[in-house]
Amino acid sequence: MSIPPLLLGVALVFWGWQSGNLAVGVLLGAALEGTRRLTLRFDLGAKQHSWIADLSTVAFVGVAILLSANRNVAYGILEAFIWLPAALAPILLAQMVSESGRIPLSALFRYMRKLKAENPALKDPLVDVSAVYLAATLLAAGVANARGPWYYAGIVAAAAWALYGARPRHARLGAWGAMLALAAALGHIGHVGLAEAQAALETWIGELHLRGMDADPYRTRTDIGSLGRLKQHDAIVLRVYVADRDLERVRLLHRASYNVYVGTTWRARAGGMETLAAQPDGLTWVLSDAEPEWTARIATRLERGRALLALPAGATRILGLPASAMRRNELGAVHTEAGPDWIQYEVGAVARMEGYAPPAPVDEALPPPERAAFLRAAAELGLRDVPPAEAVRRIERFLGGFSYSTWREKAVPEGETALGDFLERTRAGHCEYFAAATTLLLRAAGIPARYATGFAVMEYSALEGAFIVRARHAHAWTRAWVGGRWIELDTTPASWFTEEERLGPAWERIADLLRWAGFRWSQRGELRAGEGWYVLAAALAVILGWRLLRGRRVRSSEELAAASVQRPVPGADSEFYALERALPAREPSETHAAWLARIAPRLAPERAARLREALKLHQRYRFDPQGLEREERGRLRELCAGLAGQS
Repeated sequence: MSIPPLLLGVALVFWGWQSGNLAVGVLLGAALEGTRRLTLRFDLGAKQHSWIADLSTVAFVGVAILLSANRNVAYGILEAFIWLPAALAPILLAQMVSESGRIPLSALFRYMRKLKAENPALKDPLVDVSAVYLAATLLAAGVANARGPWYYAGIVAAAAWALYGARPRHARLGAWGAMLALAAALGHIGHVGLAEAQAALETWIGELHLRGMDADPYRTRTDIGSLGRLKQHDAIVLRVYVADRDLERVRLLHRASYNVYVGTTWRARAGGMETLAAQPDGLTWVLSDAEPEWTARIATRLERGRALLALPAGATRILGLPASAMRRNELGAVHTEAGPDWIQYEVGAVARMEGYAPPAPVDEALPPPERAAFLRAAAELGLRDVPPAEAVRRIERFLGGFSYSTWREKAVPEGETALGDFLERTRAGHCEYFAAATTLLLRAAGIPARYATGFAVMEYSALEGAFIVRARHAHAWTRAWVGGRWIELDTTPASWFTEEERLGPAWERIADLLRWAGFRWSQRGELRAGEGWYVLAAALAVILGWRLLRGRRVRSSEELAAASVQRPVPGADSEFYALERALPAREPSETHAAWLARIAPRLAPERAARLREALKLHQRYRFDPQGLEREERGRLRELCAGLAGQS
C-alpha cells in the first residue's frame, strides 16, 4: 500500500501532540517528508539495511531498559513504545534514500538472514515499510493515552487519508465514504465501550483489592460473611526500620478509621481531607503540635504514585518526605502523592495518641441489623454495669475464647447477620470479624469506638535489617475512647500471624531476595544522560552514517529514471512481440488471452493452436522467475518464426 505524500509528516506531528513531544514529532515529520523530495539516492545493499534495522532495534531496547531502570518495568515498556516512531525512523529513512525505494525483507528478520546465508538462492523480496511505520506511529500516539476525543478523530482521519488512494476505482465515492463513516461509527462505539468497561473493571478491582496502598479513607468493604478462604498475598508493601526495643510502638501502623457500619462495609462519616502545608524545607509535615519523643523510619510502596500512609498511633511529624501533596482527615487518615514506586520517610511520634477528633454520637451508634445480638451479648457480659476499663477487659476475655480462621464453610443462616452468627455460634473468623465485633460490643457498653485499619508489624528480615510488612499483614482493630483519650484495642488472637505465615508459598524466601534487590535498585538515583553523552551519541551517529554511505554510489532521481529505462526487462527479447505486430491489433487494456479468443475464429484451427502454445511459452518467458529451458526457448523461436511466415 502506497502512503500519500504528507500523511507520514502529519501523523508524526499528531503523535508528538498526543505524546507531549510535539517538537520531536515536527522534526521527524519534516525529515521524512523532506527526504521524500530529495533527488539523491544511495546504493544501499541488504547488509547496510540490516545494520540500520539492528541499530534501531538496539536503540529501542536501550530506551526501554533505561526507562525501566528509572521507574519500573511496566512503565519502561509502555514509555518505550511511545518512542517507537523515533526508534524506527532510521529504517524508513534508509528506505527513502535507497535506489529501489524499498528494503530487503531480510533486514527486518534475522532468521531470514540465516536462511539466506544457508541458501543464497532464497528469494529476498523488497518491501515498503511506510504503511507499517504509519500504523506504528498512530499506535504509539494511542499508548500515550491522552484523554479526550481527538485521538480517535485523528485515527479516523489518517485511515481515510490512507485508504482514499487505495479505494476501488469502480466504486462510487459516496458509497465508499458511507462505508468508511459506518466503520468509524461502529469503531467509536467499541472505543467508548472499552473505555467504560476498563473504568468499571478498575472500580471493581479497586473494591475487591481492599488492601491497596491507595485505599479509600472513607469506605472499606470487608470480607465478613464471605464463603471460602481469604486470598492472602505475600508481596512486601512496607519496610520498617526500628530498634527491637521500639517494636511495640510500631506494632500497629494505622492508615484509616471508620465509624459507620452498613451491611458488610465500614464508612467514615467525617469532614473532608484537609490539605497540609509542608514546612519551609519542603520535607517536613506537621500532624499535631506535640514535639516528637521518638522516631522510626518507614519505606512504603505507592500505588500510581499515591498512598494512605501507614503511621503509628502517636505520629505528630512526617520528616524527609518530598511529597507533592499531603492531606489528612479528622479520623487520622493521611494521604500523600509522591511520585515513585517506593518512598521513605521518618515518623516522629509521642506515647499518647494525638490529633484525632473526639467522640461524636456516630461513634456510639449500633447498626439496626446488629443491635439485638450485641445488646444481648453486652447484657450477658454485664458491660454497662462496670467502668469502661473493666468493660474493655471483659470484652478481651470474652473474645479471647474465639479462634482465628480465614475459612468459612457455611453461609449465614437465614434471618441472621454474619457478625451475629460469629458472636453467638461460629466464634471463629479473621481480624475483620474481631475488630468489628469489638467495636460494636464497646458501643453496646456505651463506650465510643471506631473500626481501624492498617498493618501489623510482625516479621523481621535479617537480609534487609528491617521489619517487613506483606500485603497479607493488613490488619483491622479497634480504637476506643477510654479515660478521656483514644486507645488501641486488638482482640484478634495472636495465632493469626502464625496461621497466615503457614499459608505463605514455598518459594517466598527466593521471591523475597528478588524483592529486596528490586527495592534497593529503586532507591538509587535516577540515571541521567549529561551533555557529554549527547555529544558522544551525535559523534557516533556521524561515524555510523559515514561508514554506511562510504563508497556507496550516489545517483540523482533523473539518473535513476534513466537507469530504470535502460535496465533489461525479463523476456524483452521474446520473438512473440514481432509476431503480435503481424496479427490483428490488440485493444487498449485487452489481455493476451482475450485478444487471442477474439482473433482465433479468423485463423485456421492448427494455426490458432500453435499461436496458443507460443503465447503460453512467451508468458512463462516473460513472467516466470524460472524462465524457459533451452529446448523451450528454441521452441518459442520456432513457433513465432513459423507463424510470422504464414502472415
